[in-house]
Amino acid sequence: MTLLIKHPPTYENERLYAFHVILKEFLGLDYRSVAEERQDVLITMNDAEGRELLVSDVLFQTPTDKWLRDDSLPVQPLETFDLSQVPVDIACVSPIIPVIYGSRLDNGDYIDVQDSKVKLGLDIFGSAFFMLTRYEEIVKSVKDEHERFPARASLAYREGFLMRPIVNEYLEILWWSIKKLWPGLERKKRSYRVCLSHDVDWPLSVAGNNPLRVLKTAAGDVLKRKDVQLSMRRLMSLAKVCTGNVDADISNTFDFIMDASERKGLRSAFYFIADHTAGRIDGIYRLEDPWIRKLMKKICGRGHEIGLHASYNSFRSADQVKKEFEKLISVAEKEGICQDVWGGRQHYLRWEAPTTWRAWEEAGLDYDSTLTFADHVGFRCGVCFEYPVYDVLQRKPLALRERPLIVMEGSMLGCQYMGLSHEKSLSLIQKLAETCKMFNGDFTLLWHNSSLLSKKDRELYGKVLMGG
Repeated sequence: MTLLIKHPPTYENERLYAFHVILKEFLGLDYRSVAEERQDVLITMNDAEGRELLVSDVLFQTPTDKWLRDDSLPVQPLETFDLSQVPVDIACVSPIIPVIYGSRLDNGDYIDVQDSKVKLGLDIFGSAFFMLTRYEEIVKSVKDEHERFPARASLAYREGFLMRPIVNEYLEILWWSIKKLWPGLERKKRSYRVCLSHDVDWPLSVAGNNPLRVLKTAAGDVLKRKDVQLSMRRLMSLAKVCTGNVDADISNTFDFIMDASERKGLRSAFYFIADHTAGRIDGIYRLEDPWIRKLMKKICGRGHEIGLHASYNSFRSADQVKKEFEKLISVAEKEGICQDVWGGRQHYLRWEAPTTWRAWEEAGLDYDSTLTFADHVGFRCGVCFEYPVYDVLQRKPLALRERPLIVMEGSMLGCQYMGLSHEKSLSLIQKLAETCKMFNGDFTLLWHNSSLLSKKDRELYGKVLMGG
């Protein structure tokens, strides 16, 4: 059974990408599309009953001279509609649905259900395109001190839906409408999965470090972090490392991580820094170090994944990302490490749309998992599914896939960003995991190996995995 999509002739490349991701990638439906002069998107099957699904078309009606300009952004405050007032059974985080792009129907609402026709005032394809491609990040020039687009500048944060995967909710509305008209159709089967990753910024924080710096950190454990036990463990680690026992380094939590993953039947991904474009901010280790190579081999031997943690100043440079990836591959091959899929994440979550995606594509990587906001957890891309990406400036889809990051532990803990307690962090993580379960999506979690030093941190991580 093949759906027929009739759409306006504007922005054909962008439309075809949105149709492919929403209909084929996410729902697993067969379709063909044709352009014709019209003002909405018509979905039919040319069946005898003449059943039709009409979907609002707003973003792709934008005049070309306003594309990628402020005038093309959603009008705020966003309108909403209440699904609870409509006789439908659709999975959603809240029945109050924000309308990114859309237009009210003749009935004054955003959905009109008839016997053989459903009308949606939601511009589902345009809104999904806006979120998945990070369209607004090209238009807006807001940056933080690390040249990152901050959560506070995003539409999702300003309109209160950063904590819900709005594209997944739109997808459920679309699927309900399709299923209402053509009940014989079946969607792609999905299962909830936990995707664990660990950025290896500081595999060793004592070995190779200045002992005075380690002593200063130990003092901070007592004075700032109020953790005498951690301070003592750090000092004991320093004493053992000074005798040549590098494995005793306090940041060597890799066995703990892999043990925890394996108990839950999970596979962890460890992303390594391959070059130092910004000095110490990129760590102090090198892939050629014997201890690092031994660690990489151990990770692979236990069935976990190796990936790239592209350096601080690489996010705008395809040549630099390629250089670092080639270095990672070279070391991996020397250690007998072979993987079918290679991915990773940008250091400090420094990412620019669509420049960084293009750089990773040109370097030959298979997936990126950078996209959450550093200053706030949540659904930066509006979705908890992995998906193929699109270069908005070159107007073409890429082979690279985005594996959206939902939670980085550093966004919550400490005082730099959200400043949450361990208890509130656990509650928030569990809530986000449950949201991903609702849509049989991917809960993608980043936890640095160097954030598992204290007993309290390890207990929190264990509870997170138990709840995931």
